[in-house]
Amino acid sequence: MQAYVAAGVDGIVVTDHNSHDGIEPARQALEDLLRVDPYMRPFVIFPGVELTVTGGIHILGVFDPGCDAEIVNQALAVCRYTGTRGESDETANMTVIDAAAELVALGGLCIPAHADQARGVFGMDQRELTALATLPHVLAVEVVDDAEVGTANRLGWIPVLGSDAHHLTTDSCPEEHEAKAPGTHLTLIKAEALDLEGLRLALTEPSESVRRCRSSYEDLNTTDHGHIDRVQVMRGEVIEEYRFGPWMNCLIGGRGVGKSTLIELLRLALGRSHELEGSVAEDLRRFHPDSDPSERWWDDETQIVVEYVKDQQLLRVTWSGLEPDRPDLELWTGNSWEKQSGRAVDRAPIRVFSQKQIYELATSPQSFLTILDDMPAIQRNEWDEGYEELQLRFKAERNKLRQLLAETEKADRIRGQLEEVQGRLRHLAQLRASDQYQELEVTEARTRDATTAEQQALNIEQRLITDASTLRELVTDPLRVGEFVARAATFASAADLLEQAAAVLSAGRDAWEGQNTTSAWQERIAELNTWLGEQGGSSKISAERTRADRQREAELEAELREVESSEDRRQQQQAVIDGIMDEITLKRQQLYARRRDYTAQLSTSPDSPTKVEVHHQGDIENLGEGLRALLNCPESFESAFSKDGIAAALLRQQPKNPLFPAEVEKFKQALIELVEAGSDSDIGRSIRVDARFYNRLANADTFDLVTDIMLWFPEDHVSVRYRPREGGDLIAVDRGSPGQKTAALLTVILQMGADPLVLDQPEDDLENKLIRHLAVETLKNIKSRRQLIVSTHNANIVVTSAAENILVLQHGDLVPEIEAKGTLQTAGVKAKVCEILEGGEEAITTRYRRLIGPVSA
Repeated sequence: MQAYVAAGVDGIVVTDHNSHDGIEPARQALEDLLRVDPYMRPFVIFPGVELTVTGGIHILGVFDPGCDAEIVNQALAVCRYTGTRGESDETANMTVIDAAAELVALGGLCIPAHADQARGVFGMDQRELTALATLPHVLAVEVVDDAEVGTANRLGWIPVLGSDAHHLTTDSCPEEHEAKAPGTHLTLIKAEALDLEGLRLALTEPSESVRRCRSSYEDLNTTDHGHIDRVQVMRGEVIEEYRFGPWMNCLIGGRGVGKSTLIELLRLALGRSHELEGSVAEDLRRFHPDSDPSERWWDDETQIVVEYVKDQQLLRVTWSGLEPDRPDLELWTGNSWEKQSGRAVDRAPIRVFSQKQIYELATSPQSFLTILDDMPAIQRNEWDEGYEELQLRFKAERNKLRQLLAETEKADRIRGQLEEVQGRLRHLAQLRASDQYQELEVTEARTRDATTAEQQALNIEQRLITDASTLRELVTDPLRVGEFVARAATFASAADLLEQAAAVLSAGRDAWEGQNTTSAWQERIAELNTWLGEQGGSSKISAERTRADRQREAELEAELREVESSEDRRQQQQAVIDGIMDEITLKRQQLYARRRDYTAQLSTSPDSPTKVEVHHQGDIENLGEGLRALLNCPESFESAFSKDGIAAALLRQQPKNPLFPAEVEKFKQALIELVEAGSDSDIGRSIRVDARFYNRLANADTFDLVTDIMLWFPEDHVSVRYRPREGGDLIAVDRGSPGQKTAALLTVILQMGADPLVLDQPEDDLENKLIRHLAVETLKNIKSRRQLIVSTHNANIVVTSAAENILVLQHGDLVPEIEAKGTLQTAGVKAKVCEILEGGEEAITTRYRRLIGPVSA
């Protein structure tokens, strides 16, 4: 007994050959162990017998642990065994078929022993074996060799494995035999309580509840996933506690008893109310933390306590009506509760869905991305942080480029001015080398000098006349005396000479003017200036102008050298921007790859009932509305945003094509051209739209709008397909009925993640066939990997899915009350499941008779 307990075995069947002698000594040994260690893990002993029947065939009779060992003697008697107790070679006077019927009639189970070995039923006459298999008395058969498991399956029997151990350790086993000892060969049975009823229930669903195991087997009771352990609701004077198991839990009860209320309280306490949208949020407004006091389900004194197991630690979330949006978090240290930081939604994650939520999701499969991105494998929060950082970097670097572009425009302006000045100087140099320009310069100089000489001669002429008059006036009356006569005569002679000189100058001037030489020179200058103007020169060419142009040229060249380096900086900046855009593109691809890889795991087998695929940047269903927001045109301009409008070229592409992102990039370039060139762009020429649309684009900040376009990407597209019938082809969920869409999406949701999944009546509005084919099979496959809490009225979900914990709720004055709890092995729970979900035992029997046939005894 100690060896079996130490091996972690929970129970044994004592089956000696045709005898009950070992049963009571085993029970006594167990009592002795319990006296030594009262806290020893529970251990169960089933009384049984290995009966030898006609033909030397060995069968096991197994009875309830509550039975006295004497039940074995009764079995031996009714099976007409009169041989020596403990001998295996002596036989009962009864066939296998009859003995099996007698064992069942005594309330036991008949399990043929070592069926594939000597004295096993597989060695019987095939006609007798077939007859035995058609009768209801044998449910399971012991198969020693794994290679013979298929034989049992073909006969409709459940293959189990027994230790048949005659040694306490494998070391003491003879070398010629397979080493068997306590814990090396056993069958795992899923049962609420280890008794005969538990065995019978397990055998009704062997794929779910029976496992043949050898040493080093996986302990199916070990759970790595987080799960809700306990929920306590305090409202008014009422306190109700709800316990949940780590696997599948079902909430049942009549309509209006509060199943949905309990689920919404879980959503409220664990911070998931924000996930409700639209009409669903409005319907459940009374459970929202921000609801108006007049419509709340709770009051200030209401309290909800949720104990949540995560990473083998116990976390407690305490929600209070006083602070409905700030629950307290505590961790059990082994001795006390320690205050914790963080949010309940992160520390105690769950997923909650009502049927209406799933239905609304099914009408828009693209919203499935919200659920997908909440999966830990997607790491969406971490991705968002990195992506936002890249976007901010991109915008910052683009703003730097804007400054450099402004400097580049200044450089262009300076170049233009410099080219203009240098052009004048260059052209002037060319003109100065011509004969006409040389003649013009000589003629202008001659004219200029002649004019100057004439003016100076005129001035002298006028001064001579004035000076002559002055000399004559020097002789005043007092000087008209003899002594001054001689001197006065010199004044007069000089005056005559001056007047004669003035007359010479006057005569010469008249003669020069009479020749009209200056006019001829000026006419020639005019002709040469006309020619110069015709050559693009200036009639005002002068040294001053040339000097001014030379000085301006030097100034402009200095300015240009200063700003010309900005072009190199602009190119370097553009390279930085291109690098960040490459990072952004890779980041988008990273998110797509995570989504793609995760959804690929949801449908790994060829016959999976559903298939989910993600297509990179393929969500173009509502592209027009997305472009409205991008171009800031919230209304009007319908033609621009219709399917034949701006996005027409992209909408003609196949979004499921792996090369589709390249088409998106082409479209973005065309969109940038539209923003910059308006109606002269390719898109502008291909659509007809009100001119006000282009005015709106022109009034926008083009640079910022281009930046936004560069950062714009369509969302990934989600494609959900399902099989409307087992073995059928996969079809797009969009082609299904509302019920089919909902069932398909529910099946996908069930497979996503390992956090506790809470479902409120997922079967509403679904066909039973779909529930059985899609939802129930998926529930059975996933419940070992995640906790399920399902409120339901559907027997398939509760019974066929083999729920490990059933809470039967009834209406309470303030909170839902528990009427019964446990599994179908608990009589009260079984009765309520039968009554609430099936309409009672009589109804089940009647339906069976009408649809299947007579009920077997």
